[in-house]
Amino acid sequence: MRESAPSMLLSPAQERLWILEQLSPEGSYNVTLCFELTGVLHEVALRRAVLSVVERHEVLRTCIDETEDGLVGRSGTPQAAAADVERVVCDGDETAVAALMEQAALRPFDLSTGPLLRVRVIDLPEELYIVLVVLHHGAFDGLSGVILSRELWQSYDAHAAGRSPALPGAVTAPYSSFAAAQRAWLDGPEAAEQLAYWTRQLSDAPGPVDLTAAGKPRPTADVEKSAIYTFELPVQATREVAAACELHGVTSFMVLLAAFAGALLHHTGTDDLVIGTPVTDRPSSEFESIIGPFDNTVLIRIGARDATADAFLESVCDTTVDALVNKDVPFHHVMRALAPARRGTTTLVPCNVAFSVETRPQDPGPVYDAVVAVRDWAFVPPARFDLTLMVDTSDASMTGRLYYDPERVRPSIPPALADRVRALITVFAHQPKAPLFLSGEEPGNDH
Repeated sequence: MRESAPSMLLSPAQERLWILEQLSPEGSYNVTLCFELTGVLHEVALRRAVLSVVERHEVLRTCIDETEDGLVGRSGTPQAAAADVERVVCDGDETAVAALMEQAALRPFDLSTGPLLRVRVIDLPEELYIVLVVLHHGAFDGLSGVILSRELWQSYDAHAAGRSPALPGAVTAPYSSFAAAQRAWLDGPEAAEQLAYWTRQLSDAPGPVDLTAAGKPRPTADVEKSAIYTFELPVQATREVAAACELHGVTSFMVLLAAFAGALLHHTGTDDLVIGTPVTDRPSSEFESIIGPFDNTVLIRIGARDATADAFLESVCDTTVDALVNKDVPFHHVMRALAPARRGTTTLVPCNVAFSVETRPQDPGPVYDAVVAVRDWAFVPPARFDLTLMVDTSDASMTGRLYYDPERVRPSIPPALADRVRALITVFAHQPKAPLFLSGEEPGNDH
């Protein structure tokens, strides 16, 4: 395979995630999709379906070699693709099930050999199966989950029924075509203009938000610990987000981001912070059906502590729009450009908190001899940021998950931030002219 496969250009996202994989605890950049299959599981059909997905998407069988000239990609042929499917039996004990899932989710990938997808099937009593799909983020982004879920289960249904899969959305260009096009774009004038925006926006940005655990200094290296605090934003909060969107002419992402930013500003007592957020889209229609890491991280700088609620939300909206207009320059290119301006500061990346909004995936539904549903399981990898708020949305409600590093974040902070987020959503919806923080309210760290 190594001798016959020609080298290819990698995208900046692939390179960045390869570097991060070397620097982070193993499993930090694994991502998961989790399903429940009720009925009869046809294991041969599942193996064939996994193989079909890996064959269809070049990026899932792309390996990375470190050479004297830098990192290069090497794609295995479809014939050499492996279908890594493991089946284990469990008596249904919840602790045992969780351990089997976590073990599979955290097992590292070898980016030099691939493939970058594997499946663990947990065989439970009464014809119930958990199908856990684990991938490396270097081959996968948020929108890829929709594509993979659709193709995996449509292929499974066809193979189980003895038919050939007929998948919608032809793959007209592999991910490597995007990587080559992005490399060419980075040498052009539009990339230079976007990079100039980021150097202006972030050259004097503040350092990371202080969320350290009480009495403990901030560690100088990554640690293999993580935790999660889950809170509900019930139907009333969902309605208030919609009301705020209509009142202010903004999106739900902006309302939720403003609430999170306002909560952090109150907690820290500062007037300036930077929040990272992933952006995921496909640059053209030829890549709409492609699995791959098309995402990028943009940094949104937010201040205006003394503003009214509506002025603060408008400021967050304007800054977010500007950031998204300039979203195409890869994150580590921005950091490299900022290095001279931030020389002498404690850290190059002025960001240790992140925010994202995710739409809950749809259930795949009926397949041959069974029904497949998405299993609500929150994989908690080693923390990539000190604190990340991820909001899962549906038509009826929202769920907030605060992923955090317990060595860097006091345990009292996530519940306090969740309460503040809920309160600010109400303020944005019903009290737009109110101060962002009430008069006499004491900002600062919660102990």
